[in-house]
Amino acid sequence: MAFKFMRFVKPLFFLFALGALSACGQGPSVETRVAEARKRNDGPALWKVTDLDSTLYLYGTVHLLPDDTDWQRRDMQAAFDEVGTVYFEIPDTNKAALEASTMQRLHGRYTDGRQLSSYMDNLNQKRLFAAASNADIPPAALENFKPWLVTDMLMIAAAEKAGLKSENSADTALRAKAKAAQKTTKSLDTMSTYIEAVALQPDWVQMQGLEDTITNFDTLPSDIEKVNEAWLVGNTDILESNLIYPAQKRSPELYKALITDRNEKWAKTLDEFMKGDGRGMAVVGIGHLIGNDGLPSQMRELGYDVERVRRFDLPN
Repeated sequence: MAFKFMRFVKPLFFLFALGALSACGQGPSVETRVAEARKRNDGPALWKVTDLDSTLYLYGTVHLLPDDTDWQRRDMQAAFDEVGTVYFEIPDTNKAALEASTMQRLHGRYTDGRQLSSYMDNLNQKRLFAAASNADIPPAALENFKPWLVTDMLMIAAAEKAGLKSENSADTALRAKAKAAQKTTKSLDTMSTYIEAVALQPDWVQMQGLEDTITNFDTLPSDIEKVNEAWLVGNTDILESNLIYPAQKRSPELYKALITDRNEKWAKTLDEFMKGDGRGMAVVGIGHLIGNDGLPSQMRELGYDVERVRRFDLPN
């Protein structure tokens, strides 16, 4: 069974985090929240990191959005226009796609005759069958894939069936804007290290993520939408309490691999940038910017001035 692997690497953080959102109330409807946000020029969270001669903006994104999401605000656009260098999480090149395909073969499949269902009890086998069927994926086609990859496949399939698409992500749009404006683009991670953060986890950690996904499969789209609602109006309190904290508790191993370790690595890269005299922006998933492990906190600990940007002087 062939898959376009690049579609499945973006939302790895959701492997273990989304299930905690299903019971959380998010307040007013998304339409109401968007209208209120426009009135006060609020939008997706943006931070500004400065020293005497350098500026770096940190912009948080989500990776699965419906077609009609209006997320671009003037504060982000003003910051984007100001910078010459834009960092993204991973490269988006033919070479990266080939590397991702290679990683899938190396770390995403059983090659010794084992099958996924042999690691699952009867109840979870039934849940997997139901989730795959609802996602329009033949259940038998998943037997040779390892839990981490099956988890991502199911989540993306459920999201896309609900109209939530990776090609609508803020990352994709800003990458295109950067290319059109002839800005310098760089990557904070390689494709290999990005995928290995999950693919090399012990089997029991991977299986925990899969079991969480198939148990909460019916609510996955609505859970993603709740994250998107909070992101769209820059409500980092909701994101931190209902996404970051539960993720830390549900799987400390995955949280460390996906968030803590990578943030520490990225902070070193961005520290090197700040030692120059340039203006840049880092466009990364919002989960990397909130909580005690977030990049704003990391950069503050390195001695930089860090502030949340709220440009009330700009019209929306």
